[in-house]
Amino acid sequence: MFKKGIRAPILTFFLISAGGLLLHLRIHTPGLLQAPLGISQAPAPSINWIPVAFGLVGTFVLPFLFSDKRTVVWAVVVTWLAVVVGTAGMAHYSITHWQGPVTWDALLLRTTLADISILAAKLPLAYIILRHFYPKGQA
Repeated sequence: MFKKGIRAPILTFFLISAGGLLLHLRIHTPGLLQAPLGISQAPAPSINWIPVAFGLVGTFVLPFLFSDKRTVVWAVVVTWLAVVVGTAGMAHYSITHWQGPVTWDALLLRTTLADISILAAKLPLAYIILRHFYPKGQA
């Protein structure tokens, strides 16, 4: 199904997406999922479904869109949308939950900067896959 020359970048994209989805399911559990070990928790806000929805699309839909020349451009557009929305959401979360003084240590290790960096890694992968199908930029 996946062409031999493009399997590795698509697999990498899938693994990053699956990791992000699992991370979000653990941190921001949507309302329909049970709390672990029967621990009661307040109902999750519906905003928690946004990263789960993007995670599901990125994990289970985009790899197939990336595998076809006719849909690869749409996959890149959706990837850009997911990265922009995810970056804005995670940056907003870091800013609204900030505690203590602003230091380099706090900025690098106590924010979602690492998560944003991992999410941003999808952009060069999307570009590599796009250039596989359109090497001279005819997209």
